[in-house]
Amino acid sequence: MTSPAPSKAANGLQLGAVLLCLCGCSSCAPGKRTPPAAASPRLPLELVTDVPLPGGATRFDYQDIDAAHGHLVLAHMNDASVLVLNLADGSVAKLLPGIPKARGVTVGGGRIFVTSSPSSLVLVDAASLAEIARVPTGNGPDGVAYDPPDAIVAVSDQHDGAVSLIAAAGSGNRTQVPLGMETGNVVFDAARRCFWAAVVTPSPPDQLVSIDPVMATVTARISLPGCEGAHGVRLHPDGRSAFVACEDNHRLARVDLGPTHAVVTAATGKDPDVLSIDPGLGWLYVAAESGDLAVFDLAQPGLVAIDREHPGDDTHSVAVDPASHRVFFPMMVGPNGKPVLRIMRPRAVPSAASRGR
Repeated sequence: MTSPAPSKAANGLQLGAVLLCLCGCSSCAPGKRTPPAAASPRLPLELVTDVPLPGGATRFDYQDIDAAHGHLVLAHMNDASVLVLNLADGSVAKLLPGIPKARGVTVGGGRIFVTSSPSSLVLVDAASLAEIARVPTGNGPDGVAYDPPDAIVAVSDQHDGAVSLIAAAGSGNRTQVPLGMETGNVVFDAARRCFWAAVVTPSPPDQLVSIDPVMATVTARISLPGCEGAHGVRLHPDGRSAFVACEDNHRLARVDLGPTHAVVTAATGKDPDVLSIDPGLGWLYVAAESGDLAVFDLAQPGLVAIDREHPGDDTHSVAVDPASHRVFFPMMVGPNGKPVLRIMRPRAVPSAASRGR
């Protein structure tokens, strides 16, 4: 993929300026100077390389970064496999075959956890990359998260509308917690010692639900007005809000996790799916089934879009390496007609001092 045309970059900067004005930017008030273009975010993304991937030209799904071992773990969903890639260059460290419909992936407690249909969680040793076991979940497992203090794995049993909590780092007893009609992704909130799960309800609005891992009980239900088909979930680095991808109406929701539970939404690409955060730059990446990528500024209140990209067709999965700021997009069909890992990065990444952080 070549770098976006200058006209697209210019349009993106103009859009960012308009959005900042709409959000009450004081510099847009009459009689005040607009900040120069150099103060704007360092986007768009530029191509680093396309790395060939093994397997068929079929759908990929979630990814996670294992910084301790220098790996990017990628679910090759419709190839019934998981790829463990070297974070430095995208080369294959290990291919784990025979994992039907591999979807959710997370790393924690020295293990890699992979959800697999119709109803199992695959446990892999993160160091040796050897499979440990396969344990039962509910129906249609999708997202997965890990609670380090309690060594509990949470699996979103999508078709059951529930979350399975599995003790002993996936090797212990399983308790299923019913939540709604369908569950999307699930994340662990270290500050509150709870899991948050996106839940599609029988009647609108959908919800973001918190679960006590130890007690296996629902502790809060937050309604998400304006969000249809709640699915992907990520927490803001400061822990004060959460982001939810709304697949059915192509929007991103930001919900306050404090007392107000206020919700704002913004447009994304068609069918937003996977979310990833670069905490150092303060950017949220929202990948969509359409292959369109939206980037939001986490330093701003509400939802301020700072860039729109099209990394490639079907790039609905995204992961960010916070150390290098490189962004990873698995593609079913690359330029040569075979699957590739598209690696991109911001055009210029400023120093921490120049960012004022």
